[in-house]
Amino acid sequence: MARDKFYPMMRMMDPEEIFDSLTRGVTAPFFGNAFPDFNAKTDLYRKDGKIFVEAELPGIAPDNVDLHVYSDRLTLSAEKKAESQEGGNDKSYFRTERSWGKVERVISFPVEADPESAKANFKNGVLTVEIAEKSQDKAHKKVSITAEA
Repeated sequence: MARDKFYPMMRMMDPEEIFDSLTRGVTAPFFGNAFPDFNAKTDLYRKDGKIFVEAELPGIAPDNVDLHVYSDRLTLSAEKKAESQEGGNDKSYFRTERSWGKVERVISFPVEADPESAKANFKNGVLTVEIAEKSQDKAHKKVSITAEA
């Protein structure tokens, strides 16, 4: 889809874009490529009594990912360093479009989870986290109501 002249204005009005820019610490996210656009795109779904979070983290080694699971949320932070930080400055770039930087995400769960059951797998730049849902206590008591005269 080709971008038209209204594209920057549409991005300014997109609540998700505004929130994402605030969580990245960017002060002016809407003006071209002035700032890195590094973000972990995520999927959150439920299957067979488990919660799954899948996050795209291309170019990041699993050792550079910090992951914490709580009963109501997952926190993820990772950093992708620019090549010039790792390999010296002996390149003369004509163009650079790859993103780099630090990403931090908090994913809230729609149901209570069991943090002790959490497992994580990293394959082809995608982090998959699997967490069992906490079993809901089905015990209940019927309470009789008495009326006073």
